Amino acid sequence: MKPPIKNILLPVVASFALFTACKPAPPKDSGKKIAVVSILPQKQVFEQIAGNNFQIEVLLPPGSNHETYEPTPRDMEKISQAGVYAAIGWLDFEQALLPRVVSSNPKMDVIYTNSGIPPLSGHLHQHEGHTHESIDPHIWMSTTCLKQQAANICHSLCVLDSVNAGFYKSNLEKFNHLADSIHALIIGKLKGQEGKSFMIYHPALGYFARDYGLTQICIEDEGKEPSPAHVRQLIDLGRQKQIRTVFISKEFDTKNAETIAKEIGAKIVEFDPMYADWQQNLLKFAELIAD
Repeated sequence: MKPPIKNILLPVVASFALFTACKPAPPKDSGKKIAVVSILPQKQVFEQIAGNNFQIEVLLPPGSNHETYEPTPRDMEKISQAGVYAAIGWLDFEQALLPRVVSSNPKMDVIYTNSGIPPLSGHLHQHEGHTHESIDPHIWMSTTCLKQQAANICHSLCVLDSVNAGFYKSNLEKFNHLADSIHALIIGKLKGQEGKSFMIYHPALGYFARDYGLTQICIEDEGKEPSPAHVRQLIDLGRQKQIRTVFISKEFDTKNAETIAKEIGAKIVEFDPMYADWQQNLLKFAELIAD
């Protein structure tokens, strides 16, 4: 019988909780600055590097779709008061938002957490008569990408707050140890699954698939609802690959995913890429794939 996720995760989480509970206070407390992150999973990463030195605000509300999100006046107020913005770097709304933010709050420092991460291709988009390819932004769904994001945050905080540089570097070492532990657990869960395909409505797990030798089959067609012809192709492919699970997330329409799952005899499983606890979420998905 497989142990539940929470029991697998317990030793890893406990070790991280121990160092956060016992970590020394930063050598200098000059008052908390406000840091804004784009999405909920980034809050935990930022906290694990910065400790309690910043008040962290999340821009995208829980349950929102990052592809259709537009900041509210309240969101803009958060940003106007921030000293730091930690951006994913490849989210669509960031592309439009950050130039406005920087011009309205020139003293704010922007951390591009995607710096140094090899990108994956995203959707093809039609814009003003031209087709261009976007970049898959879901780098928080990969332990290797998360380590690079944490390193980018640490480097920037060391520059912005050099007095506490040792504190941030120490936390980065512990973050890397945690990420490596999660990575090892995932490898263990996915042993023998190399080359396996999985089907998902929105392509949120490309970096996860790249890390562990899996193939992600996306139902969404270039960011839009699939055509009837595309649905038929996916049904044929699902049967060919013997896919038994179709993953969905609640912020997207599930009708086509349900149709495909019924035709290929697969079950529908809801999975939330925006879940706050990145380590628990990655382990949960590895468990679902292994099943």
